[in-house]
Amino acid sequence: MIAALWKRFRTDSPRWAQRLGLTREHFAISSRHDRVRAAWAPHLRASREAILAATERCPRRERALVIGAGDCLDVPVAELAARFAQVTLADIVVSATAKDCAKRFPGRVRCEQWDATGALARLAEVRDVISAHDAPKLFADSDPGPPPGGEPDFVVSANCLSQLGLVPAHALPAAEKDKGLPDRCAKVAARRHLDWLAERRGAVRVLLVDAARLDLAPDGATVLKTETLYTRFGLRAPDRTWRWNLAPIPEWSPDFHRVHDVGVWVDGAE
Repeated sequence: MIAALWKRFRTDSPRWAQRLGLTREHFAISSRHDRVRAAWAPHLRASREAILAATERCPRRERALVIGAGDCLDVPVAELAARFAQVTLADIVVSATAKDCAKRFPGRVRCEQWDATGALARLAEVRDVISAHDAPKLFADSDPGPPPGGEPDFVVSANCLSQLGLVPAHALPAAEKDKGLPDRCAKVAARRHLDWLAERRGAVRVLLVDAARLDLAPDGATVLKTETLYTRFGLRAPDRTWRWNLAPIPEWSPDFHRVHDVGVWVDGAE
């Protein structure tokens, strides 16, 4: 318990992130990992391996950027630091783990508090009054600006695309009356992020995204429900996928396992 409190104390989060539920979400993810560490291990290993495999397409290795670094569970920081002169770990919530990585590799790894949507500080300001009509438009019209750390040679969007607009939209009073608002904000924010990534034309671009969501029966094999996710963002079929046992019984439900199929998309260079 003391270790968890110390970890929270060392985590940096802007006030607006707390107002939009992003800080709470960060710690919820961290806590869930602590509870189901073994179930997550294959997914985290596959994510790290996919990132490292993509570096082989990168002829220039000056700058690497990781968006949605979080606690770096799915990010091979040490290996990236060995392959690139500079690695920037970017996220709204800068974790104690990310800070430790920067301390371990001084001059090569740096942390950057950065909003990949460019919309959230403003969204927090108007949180109580913004309408269900205007919230998606705010995401669509916002610009996150240039990449933190400079134009990268290698950029990773690490399992955050589907959450960019979803989590903050759930914090809006307008979402209490319009239950579809979070999903609409998620789609708009994701497409804006994909456009931003596409603008990094000189970089190898790695996208890790939830490709599908499944509910499995207690036997772990019978599919009770499945939903394809990547098509809603206009993505082509992933280069490859693997399974993430996100919430085994009873983490999400006493009746089913919540499982995601995670996809990787790699574009640029070679």
